Amino acid sequence: MKGIKICFAVALGIGAAALGGWLGYVKTLEGEKDVSYGSTLMAQAPSKTVVNENTVMEFVYNYKDGFSEIQELLPQLYMYGWDREAVEKAYDQWQMTEFSADRIVLNRDMDCQSSQHYTLKENDGYVAVYYRDSDVLREMTSTPIASLSEGDKKLFEQGVDIDGETNLMRYLESLET
Repeated sequence: MKGIKICFAVALGIGAAALGGWLGYVKTLEGEKDVSYGSTLMAQAPSKTVVNENTVMEFVYNYKDGFSEIQELLPQLYMYGWDREAVEKAYDQWQMTEFSADRIVLNRDMDCQSSQHYTLKENDGYVAVYYRDSDVLREMTSTPIASLSEGDKKLFEQGVDIDGETNLMRYLESLET
């Protein structure tokens, strides 16, 4: 009889320990954020925002004349996995205004004038766009001078000065209509 009591006590102890372990496990899972992968539940580690192959890096150059130019690039392979601190360290002469896995925006003030100053004049019978300071041809348009009004033709003999990329596009569009 004494052997049966010992066996019963041991079995009861093992059962109580198993029940306590199972209840402890369930209680622990309730306190964590769970993610379901099929039928298996796994605790999700907090994600850290880092640069990846899809991150767009936007470089904004702010010029003294009030114009800005934006250059968008994908990061170099060696930058994959960089966090905000690593990017700030590598681009210490830039001011970061946005950092996410999708997009990084870096701004820099430039101590010069932008190249967004244009002169439009006639070239081989068409409206041509030149950079004002260097008189280098930027683009030839498909707008013939002959299609313009007499007043516009006279303007293009002297040259029409336009400041800003947006203003240039608007002016060129107005000539086509």
